[in-house]
Amino acid sequence: MAVVEKLGRKEFRRRLVAGSFPRYPSLRDGIDGLRFVQADPIRSPARAQDLILRQRVDGYVAGQLEEEFPKLEAEEGYLFAYGFMPREVWRHLRSQPSGKLSQRKRDVLAAVEEMGDVRSRDLDDLFGKRSVRNYWGGTSRESKRILEDLHDEGYLRVSRREKGNRIYAVIEEAWSDVDPAVKYRALLETTAHVFGPVSKRFLLSEIRFLNHLMPKRRERDELVDRLVGEGALSWLSVDGIEYLWVAESWGSLEVSDRVRILAPFDPLVRDRERFEQVFGWEYRFEAYVPAKKRMRGYYAMPLLWRDEVVGWANAKVEDERLKVEFGYVGSSPRTKVFRKAAEREVEAMAMFLGLGKGCWEIRL
Repeated sequence: MAVVEKLGRKEFRRRLVAGSFPRYPSLRDGIDGLRFVQADPIRSPARAQDLILRQRVDGYVAGQLEEEFPKLEAEEGYLFAYGFMPREVWRHLRSQPSGKLSQRKRDVLAAVEEMGDVRSRDLDDLFGKRSVRNYWGGTSRESKRILEDLHDEGYLRVSRREKGNRIYAVIEEAWSDVDPAVKYRALLETTAHVFGPVSKRFLLSEIRFLNHLMPKRRERDELVDRLVGEGALSWLSVDGIEYLWVAESWGSLEVSDRVRILAPFDPLVRDRERFEQVFGWEYRFEAYVPAKKRMRGYYAMPLLWRDEVVGWANAKVEDERLKVEFGYVGSSPRTKVFRKAAEREVEAMAMFLGLGKGCWEIRL
């Protein structure tokens, strides 16, 4: 029987927050250490990947990932969401497809092989601008959709980006012949590393699209039990709720007197069920909610004060100034310490956005 560590909710919250923000001296160290950084195209006031990295990489500035990406030995792909990862993780995601490509896809792949690095618009002269339905119910150019499919299927990689747009290239590496079950284990451990303590249900659900690597549910459950038995994962019980985690990768116990404005997809907040259990209120991402039904804002970002998420922040850049407005679940922290910490965080965000010192306003 595996040993289960028991914690009260307050102590768990403190340790969860303390371990969520490791510091890395460089972006390459950050990508290698975090193992996966979720991406999102919305920029309000910066993209999710930049907001996540700024909390963990020393001196990080918005757009740095895109600028340095070709030198990072990193890749883009889909783990539990779309994002950036070390090449080692990406290799485990690649599986040689069993089906054949359509003629249209073969034609696009041949064009990329001939042309080298390719933007979707580079294919317009060859394939036209015919529109097809995309994954979100809208429309995209057919060539763009096919490039995305070939990337997802492991034929293409993103070699770099320009202004957020992907530029694709043919993958030179041979297909991996690693056993699928070995891949599934590695990716499960990676996901556990990214999130810290999560329920077994959440962990297995997050990588459900990888179930083809280990098709039988019983085998997936047994793998988790085996990882616990080997010490790769540990059980943690918090007021009767059981979590799995990679204990040794969450070593910090210190929570500082600081305010953090977090991305909606930050690893600390992505598990909404854990968020509600730990922080005591329901947070939801409202960018795709009709404006009239939004409770907190289009891109309301969780507002962390010490080890409590006390509310949310909405931020925008107008006339070269960052304007931030806080909202609160209960009453606002009315201390000088909080106000000074909030001002430091907004100043840091302005610097991260390249606006310079003092180019900000805050409404507490």
